[in-house]
Amino acid sequence: MRRYLGAGFVALLVMIIALGVYSSREGQRLAMAQETLRTDAVGDAAVTYVEYCTTCHGAAGEGIGATPPLNSDGLRGMDYDTLFKTIARGRYGTAMVGWHQDEGGMLNDYQIDQLVALVRYVDWAQVRELAAQRGLIPATLAAPAVGQNQIDVIAALSPEGSTWSTGFSTFAENCTVCHGVSGAGSSLGVPLNTPALRAKDTETLARTITEGVPGTMMAPWGKTLDPTEIASVVAFLQHWDEIQAAGVALIAPVPVQIDLGDAQAVLNLGERLFTSTCTTCHGAAGSGGIGPAINSQQFLSRKNDAAITQTIIAGGTRPGSAMPAFGDRLTSVEINAIVTYIRSLQATAPNVANPRGTQQGGGGPPWMRATATPDPSGATAP
Repeated sequence: MRRYLGAGFVALLVMIIALGVYSSREGQRLAMAQETLRTDAVGDAAVTYVEYCTTCHGAAGEGIGATPPLNSDGLRGMDYDTLFKTIARGRYGTAMVGWHQDEGGMLNDYQIDQLVALVRYVDWAQVRELAAQRGLIPATLAAPAVGQNQIDVIAALSPEGSTWSTGFSTFAENCTVCHGVSGAGSSLGVPLNTPALRAKDTETLARTITEGVPGTMMAPWGKTLDPTEIASVVAFLQHWDEIQAAGVALIAPVPVQIDLGDAQAVLNLGERLFTSTCTTCHGAAGSGGIGPAINSQQFLSRKNDAAITQTIIAGGTRPGSAMPAFGDRLTSVEINAIVTYIRSLQATAPNVANPRGTQQGGGGPPWMRATATPDPSGATAP
């Protein structure tokens, strides 16, 4: 009898201990379950977002034109009810319509719940990649278009307005890849639309653009832009606040839908991306400049597609290389398209005298460029 009582007591003790252990881990288990549910909701919401929301808010939540970005700390910290109501009912006086079925939209409660989770918890780079895999190519690296009406408005702002408008166009075409459409800066370039920069003197700004900034991604533009163009960019930067106050702003291009099964469409995409993103350093059609000549037999016969892809993703590995990493700014679809375009150049690529770029040219310092002359003693002297 005592034996059974002892066994029962031991069993009860084991159950108490097990229950205690289980209870102590309950919070962790619930947290893991919530994380799993949140991840699943965000994943499903990304598909909904790509289908319905990217046209206005951008494939990476960056916002297009006057549409506000969703990739912001302010929205990530917004309470659930406010986010739900905004998506469901829209915002009066704006382009944001109500997306709930009760408001004439196409989404139900569950889908809007998922979108709330997406805004608060998503990794926007993954959404951008998903959009690209579906053929919706973000255009955040493309040069924004400048309208004639914008030029006219800027030109009328001041007696020097025509110079400002030229700088506005030049900036749009050459500088937005690194510094952003709004001049807010990026991982590649510092903010330019700031009071601190406008306070700098004209000579300093012109010298920075002309000569670049050693040790940074700011390349010298003195061989790409003439002094008049550089002066116009400086004037634009110094008066950007006045131009903004007049209601003139650069608008990021909308995403481009392409058929990824169409080889020519992918090749065309690669050419557009190379032109807008890579020619600043590698020259028109990869002819070379600050960076190596991509369109050369020396480069294309030595680098396979995997090596080119890795360089685009991770940046240059050669000591002193100014090649930035684009892995966090381009999707795998965009990178593949650029590599496809680069490889298409090989059939007609020439042999280039200085394929590694102008920075390696010049023949070295003066004491190494002198021509050796015979010495009567049999030695050679400079």
